[in-house]
Amino acid sequence: MESGRTVQLFLIRHGLTQWNAERRYLGHSDLPVSSGSLEEYIQLKTFLHEYSTANVYSSDLLRCRETAAFLFPHQPVTYDARLRELHFGEWEGRTYENLKHCSMYSSWLDNWESTGPPGGETGVSFQDRVSSFLKEFLAGKPDAAAIVTHGGVIRQIVSSFLNTPEFWHISAPFGKAVALRAEEREEGWTCISLSEEPAAGKELM
Repeated sequence: MESGRTVQLFLIRHGLTQWNAERRYLGHSDLPVSSGSLEEYIQLKTFLHEYSTANVYSSDLLRCRETAAFLFPHQPVTYDARLRELHFGEWEGRTYENLKHCSMYSSWLDNWESTGPPGGETGVSFQDRVSSFLKEFLAGKPDAAAIVTHGGVIRQIVSSFLNTPEFWHISAPFGKAVALRAEEREEGWTCISLSEEPAAGKELM
């Protein structure tokens, strides 16, 4: 294994949708961003332009495509379905209040990795899908990349580099990029810096 190699990632959550605002489960349902929501990304657009990363990847879902087009209007974008959010199946569009009395939902909350929503995807399947993208991406030996994706995917990517199970405690904000620098070591890839950008130096680790 080649050690000492580093990669800089900018992990960007898509613009806010109506279902996000209403706190509804949104996985593979293909909603657009809400009107005006991309205004929150203007400072991030300026930051990314100054950084000038050449490699841009995005989930193929509309809300990510719209966000990527806003942030990178003059750059080619590689769309990849492996960067989609967890598939919530029959629970797409539902809220916690809708589901809280359902025993299957309660079981899923306690063990989301090995169980899945009806017609949806287990956490393990989701993790394997995102890991497949990361493995292929890193094999290309990139120096840096921006990835426009979903909250769950950002948490999974960050947790994989942190080597931690603290999935739900990882921040995935709207209007910011989670800036992660990782280094390849003998034991594998590990995160060496983590912050939100643009920000007043908000360090996440």
